[in-house]
Amino acid sequence: MKKTVSAAIGSTNFIIDEDAYSRLDSYLKAFRSRLQGGADNQEVMADLENRIAELLSASLNGERRVVDIRLIDDVIARIGMPDGSTFTTASPGGESSSSSVFTDPAVHKLFRDPDHRSIGGVCSGLAAYFNIDVTLVRIIFLLLLLVIGGGLWIYLVLWLIVPKAKTPTEKCQLRGLEPTYDNLSKFTVSQ
Repeated sequence: MKKTVSAAIGSTNFIIDEDAYSRLDSYLKAFRSRLQGGADNQEVMADLENRIAELLSASLNGERRVVDIRLIDDVIARIGMPDGSTFTTASPGGESSSSSVFTDPAVHKLFRDPDHRSIGGVCSGLAAYFNIDVTLVRIIFLLLLLVIGGGLWIYLVLWLIVPKAKTPTEKCQLRGLEPTYDNLSKFTVSQ
């Protein structure tokens, strides 16, 4: 019989067995200690917890199950460490699991890009989403404005309905990147 712990990870409650909780706590402490000094450490840790909660929720498929050490090891292997090193995930008995629960590809969503915007970030968001040069997208909108007259209306509608990428996770999703630490650290939080 194992003890379980009720823990809030990224504002989501999970029931975690004691071994898994200990491993996750060690991982978070090791992750925090390896972060380079900076003002964004709190935001990175909050984003990390949100990503852990997202991965755990996806693996549980909405079922009310206890999170075990295998799931925690898969999450740790998926996210990695900030300096690119690996976090030792061998279980107390010395076994290690090589199978992964996660098979979902990186999420790819359209957002406005506030980091490279000229006006509202619509063109830079479209360029990042389709992985093309932002100048080309701006020229297309300018041609639509001059030739058809609809470029302004299309831009304004997109500005209203497409959300702005505010968090590093959303900025990764805009570009179709997996939200690992390496990818998250490329982006700053916009206000």
